[in-house]
Amino acid sequence: MLPAVLSNQMEKELFIRSIDALQKQIQYDISVSEKLGEVFTNSYSANLLPDNHFLHNALLEVLQVAMNDTELCPQGQSWIEYYCFELDFGQENYRLKVYDKNKNEIPMSTPAELWEFLKNGR
Repeated sequence: MLPAVLSNQMEKELFIRSIDALQKQIQYDISVSEKLGEVFTNSYSANLLPDNHFLHNALLEVLQVAMNDTELCPQGQSWIEYYCFELDFGQENYRLKVYDKNKNEIPMSTPAELWEFLKNGR
């Protein structure tokens, strides 16, 4: 897997697996905090989330460097961060649209579409 990261851009399959893993971990962490909230009823489940931001931030940085995602989107984040957190891993792309400078819609519903945009669309 190392050669894929050292090349100009990360291979598509590795990028997709990495984004999917980040999404699964976040979903798992949320489910754990919700179960803990059932036991500790005086706590807010958001306060019971595991503190994984070190790993999340490191993986995001690796993905940003590997995909040369250094240009901030109009919302002030990297495109990868925007996809993961504002578009909720593409699930909100139906209502939060992304447009290029010519006002053409950029599909961003899947990690594959994000990869295509980062590779070809900017």
